[in-house]
Amino acid sequence: MGWEIGVDLGTRNVRMVLDGEGEALAQAAALAVRAGEETPLCAGDAAMALYGRECAGVEVCFPVSDGTLRNGEHARRMFQWLYSLSGDRSRSKRLRALVTCAPFARPVQQDALLQAALDAGAVEAALLRSDAAMAVGAGLDILAPEASLLVDVGAGKISATLFTRGLVAAYAYLPYGVLRIDERLARMLRTERGYLVGPKTAEDIKQSMAAADGGAGVGMRVAGLNLQTRLPEIFEVEPEMVARASESVIAEILGMAASVVDNAPEELAADLNDTACVLAGGGALLPGLDKRIGDHLGIPCRVADAPLACAGAGLKKIMENAPDYELLILEKMARTARH
Repeated sequence: MGWEIGVDLGTRNVRMVLDGEGEALAQAAALAVRAGEETPLCAGDAAMALYGRECAGVEVCFPVSDGTLRNGEHARRMFQWLYSLSGDRSRSKRLRALVTCAPFARPVQQDALLQAALDAGAVEAALLRSDAAMAVGAGLDILAPEASLLVDVGAGKISATLFTRGLVAAYAYLPYGVLRIDERLARMLRTERGYLVGPKTAEDIKQSMAAADGGAGVGMRVAGLNLQTRLPEIFEVEPEMVARASESVIAEILGMAASVVDNAPEELAADLNDTACVLAGGGALLPGLDKRIGDHLGIPCRVADAPLACAGAGLKKIMENAPDYELLILEKMARTARH
């Protein structure tokens, strides 16, 4: 018996895969909630459009932060919304959900995520290593005896995993993602330039200007609040500031990836000259990051095709061949076991 629904619930994005259909949804992992009300005002991209523009009494929430569960109740509401979009499966009494989870999540966080999936209506749920779904979706044959290296550069988590024969040979992670660049950039604009910008503006600056190879020498004009005059103002952000906000994160990615290769058995590390290192996740699109990692590790490095969609593609393949990937399941829970 297989899984009817697969969910990749990330820090900023959520993807849903349905058995026999493939990816059915890819939207922002956001909920707009009003205090005291059970049903969210909206979810997904509609809720993300309100982020940073909330009215009094309304909050835009993200169930996952830094790759791990932040709020179980918000996760339950997110699963309910996803199940409602799954067609006839939402009315099934045997709905089984396969959910990705960061391997570094604590057991209590894993249990809470499973419980949220069950409370939303699933009869059974299982947690799959998120890096395994990413690797399979990126085209890596993690069941082969030859080693394959995936660097998952997400919004809330960054990890490097060396796979062989369906097992993890070496692993390292950073407990934050490329959203850290947004936070550092917003802080620098406030302390060095005297401007206050919202999280969405900081993210737009990063996506337009951040680069691992130094980036372009052209500034970007954005709107922010002048802290001295307390008035909105258009000002220019220089590439040098964006580079400074990005470089420390990039340096830590390089060190993390190197630690995985250094700790791997010699024969597996040697395989990487042929299988290469593959980047996935939204942060993989950072210009020049693949070259920086490849030069640092001394092996070929490439960005996966459609790096943002790797988790969904991997979930689809794993759901179709579930027994082959059983060793990468972190935990399972059935509704009858806890209710």
